[in-house]
Amino acid sequence: MDALFAALLPDAATLAGLGSVLLLAAGLSALLLRGFPALGRVVLGGGGRAGELDGLRGVLSLLVILHHCIIFRAYCATGQYEAPPGHFDNLAGEAAVALFFTITAYLYWRRLLAGAPLRWPALLVGRLRRLVPMYVAAVAALVAIVLADSDFALRVPPGELAAEIGQWLCFDFLPLPDINARPGTYYIEVVVWTLRYEWEFVLCLPLLALFAAGRRPWLLYAAGLLLLALVTARPVQLYGYFLVGLLVAHLRSRALPGWLGPRLLAWAGLAAVPVLVLGFTDVYGPAQMALLGLVFLGVTTGAGPWALLRWPPLRFLGLISYGTYLLHHMVLYLVATRLLGPDRFAALDGAEWQGVVLAVGAGAVLLATATHLLIERPCLPARAH
Repeated sequence: MDALFAALLPDAATLAGLGSVLLLAAGLSALLLRGFPALGRVVLGGGGRAGELDGLRGVLSLLVILHHCIIFRAYCATGQYEAPPGHFDNLAGEAAVALFFTITAYLYWRRLLAGAPLRWPALLVGRLRRLVPMYVAAVAALVAIVLADSDFALRVPPGELAAEIGQWLCFDFLPLPDINARPGTYYIEVVVWTLRYEWEFVLCLPLLALFAAGRRPWLLYAAGLLLLALVTARPVQLYGYFLVGLLVAHLRSRALPGWLGPRLLAWAGLAAVPVLVLGFTDVYGPAQMALLGLVFLGVTTGAGPWALLRWPPLRFLGLISYGTYLLHHMVLYLVATRLLGPDRFAALDGAEWQGVVLAVGAGAVLLATATHLLIERPCLPARAH
């Protein structure tokens, strides 16, 4: 029985990491509301934004940090970079990525269902302005780390180095090579693979928009469900979370029966969380999609417990979540391999582990805050600020 609970529930080290995440959020609250009122105005002044979705992004970004800290500690011990065995430990990252996809699809589809025209060139330019500058900055940081690891010696011809960097700048649409013959470059910055999924969804929007009127959405949903039923490969299953976002947007755009009020949906979504954690180790499968869809449906109500997601510090974390996502693993790499050393990092436990997770999270959030203000915001259209 003890082994069963150990597999299902977070262990002491994971709980310590969660404590660090909570401390990070509380510390950001103090900084945001007392030390940096201008940053508070950035968060609270964003009219037209769904506060609960910004807050959800903030929570998801913290869970991804914890997830990668757990994986990297095992990587330092074993040399194997792989999903952790615990239910919660693995779902903290996989469910976070799945819900990021769901949020993207939900926001776009909700506008299309409401009759908003799809201005494809403007949308594409907006996505480029939103995603590319910070991504280029992240790749530049990766190149700097690789060159430092190489003692700033050029170990491949300049043209080959430029080609390697160019491949990394392609959002995973091309293979991600080692840079400057530095083995395991990918394990310094492992997160870029998800951005290809986001881009593929955006590039498909003109086709999807053809199904947004009348009864045609049901043709799209049926085709998506059929594809998921026939193809069980994990990369295809991940696209299912975009379908989850479409379905939730459809439900939220329709008048539901009176007994399906926001509070009931909110608490049903919360109840789905322990069912997911206790019943599954990953997000690949129709049951997991249904449960995470129920969670997300509850979040979109903003009612009951999900009202906490409108807490300003979580909304702020959501605002900078793209930078946090891109930068946190490089911060983790530097802390684990350069500040502490792999052997010491692998042996961390208890308060030391909690402190290191806090340091990684705080470092990533501070960097993401700076890059959001200096790189992301100046490149965004005024209406996106």
